[in-house]
Amino acid sequence: MKLNYENLSKKYLNFFENKDRCDFALTDVLFAFEELYDCINKPSINSILEIGSGTGILLNEFSKYFPSKKFIGLDPYESGFHNYEDITNELKKKDNLNFIKGHLKDFDKKLKFDLIFSFNVFEHVENQLDFVKISYDLLKDGGKKLIFFPNYDFPYEPHFVIPLIINKSITYKLFKNRIVKHEAITKEKGLWEGLNFNGKKKIEKMLHEQKIEFEFDETIKDKLFQRIKDDQSKYFRKRQNFVSNLALLSKKIYLDKLVFNFLKIPFPYLKLIFKKKYE
Repeated sequence: MKLNYENLSKKYLNFFENKDRCDFALTDVLFAFEELYDCINKPSINSILEIGSGTGILLNEFSKYFPSKKFIGLDPYESGFHNYEDITNELKKKDNLNFIKGHLKDFDKKLKFDLIFSFNVFEHVENQLDFVKISYDLLKDGGKKLIFFPNYDFPYEPHFVIPLIINKSITYKLFKNRIVKHEAITKEKGLWEGLNFNGKKKIEKMLHEQKIEFEFDETIKDKLFQRIKDDQSKYFRKRQNFVSNLALLSKKIYLDKLVFNFLKIPFPYLKLIFKKKYE
């Protein structure tokens, strides 16, 4: 199931200060909706929590397609995304949709959900282990948690569209002017400081040490290539610039198989899955 960009733009454009800011949000909504629709459409999924709901547009759309299911969006509106709270407050109130301002650690532990997901949020979390544990405890038996996030084992930072040079500190020194300029233009002050550059290797090690069961969905690779190819707004390709063009070229000439399968170069995006067993 896909949403239509033109319809979304007409519906939400006035909520943003300009078209670029609107497209920035909508390009993620389009991808996330398509990725999550089949999961939410299952009869066993009736209560859904999005951690880091941002503008609330994604849940607002889901609540329209699934009026009998309950949706909650949780967001502290920090780390460079302070203005998203204003957009959430403008959305029409619905019986099956509620937004809560706050941190995950303070969330009501009595509430349990069939599905919990976070989309491009994990990289903004300081203590990722606590994030995993707390959100896992909010799952019902048989519930599922999905986390979508960049893989910083691949030397690229997608928010600022810059290469990663050795570590976060050195990268900042080399690209300070670009980072400061980006935060000023987008009014996302604190975005860089709030990024957690853990990659797949560190996260795997952390989860194994804690004996937490998980899996990575490898199909996200083809879906990300498809996202670039089918980008309705053209904004995602425009923002990622040469990186998206290089990705499409590598896919076209099958270079992606050599790079990611044979040479084992880390893929730049991940989908992490947790399933809670029945007790």
